[in-house]
Amino acid sequence: MSRLSLVVIATVALSLTLAAAAEEAKYVKLVHVNTGRVLGVTDDSEDNEARAVIVKDEVNKARQWQLVKDGEYLKIVNRKSGKVLDVNNASKDEDGEIIQWEEKTDDNDNQRWSWEGKGDDRRLKSKHSGLVLDVTAEGKVVQKKPDEKAAGQLWKVVEVKE
Repeated sequence: MSRLSLVVIATVALSLTLAAAAEEAKYVKLVHVNTGRVLGVTDDSEDNEARAVIVKDEVNKARQWQLVKDGEYLKIVNRKSGKVLDVNNASKDEDGEIIQWEEKTDDNDNQRWSWEGKGDDRRLKSKHSGLVLDVTAEGKVVQKKPDEKAAGQLWKVVEVKE
């Protein structure tokens, strides 16, 4: 193989790696379709166990998230705290609290999510419990059984423009 071929292959590989890294570095807002509010954490906290809530859509790193592929699932990382969206105590119960927590390297299915549905407005489903994100009347984010008619379970991804 010629040096030119090796240089071309190396350049293409580096470009693809940089493109993938740039894609992962994007931050998004997760907009609750029913209210127009965004996913955040109580008091814009950086603490473990800070409760996931819906909040006013403002420019604030605590209200921005990074969706990082992990196999067939996503980990959802808070831009301000660096912590991930987590089903508290690995609950499989309806109304289980959703919090932010340091990413676990093992036994982390309660920190992995997938999209359910088609189109822009979809449900976020927990790998661990099979339940989806929903919102209480007080604006707290919990997990519930998927319900096609429940508008409170729909979320939209909006890229943060910087």
